[in-house]
Amino acid sequence: MSDREQKAFTTFEAAKICHVTHHSIKNWIKQGLIKASRTPGGHYRILEDDLDRFREKYDMFPREKGPSKQRVMVVDDDPDALALMENILADDGFDLIKVTNATEVGLKAAQLAPDLILLDFLMPEINGFEVCKALRENELTRSIPIMAVTCLTKERDIERIFACGADEYLAKPFKVDQLLEKVTELIGRGRSVD
Repeated sequence: MSDREQKAFTTFEAAKICHVTHHSIKNWIKQGLIKASRTPGGHYRILEDDLDRFREKYDMFPREKGPSKQRVMVVDDDPDALALMENILADDGFDLIKVTNATEVGLKAAQLAPDLILLDFLMPEINGFEVCKALRENELTRSIPIMAVTCLTKERDIERIFACGADEYLAKPFKVDQLLEKVTELIGRGRSVD
């Protein structure tokens, strides 16, 4: 094989490499996240370089296993809220995955398997209810505990938050020790899947 002859992966091969379903790969191709070409038979082929670029961008290379810190994914479109959470949680020894764009939550959660997701329910492109429901419907993210961290405080909003699959609720603005207490409790508890 010459240097320029690259391997072209099928969606099934790419799915195996990325540890996701081939439906996820097809969806990412349709969303324009992965560059792919079509065979005369209509199947997708993904060049190795294109798949590597995608994996690089979304941090999909297996990491060296060091002493594992517990990972908390924080989903919030407000940079100040993210910075605050980062200060609190990083100081307490948690590994933080920050996501500002709700459309990336499912992708990153499936790939990085955080121990807990802190989810803002009021975001511009997608609301937290939809994100939470989608995470619960995906077998790769179904068992990750989710805590709503939100300004929604009406009783019926809180009921909806729990109805779509959240495990815990914390109203903004919150106290630091409140956040840490709930995070520690949720991570320790994990989530049972029926």
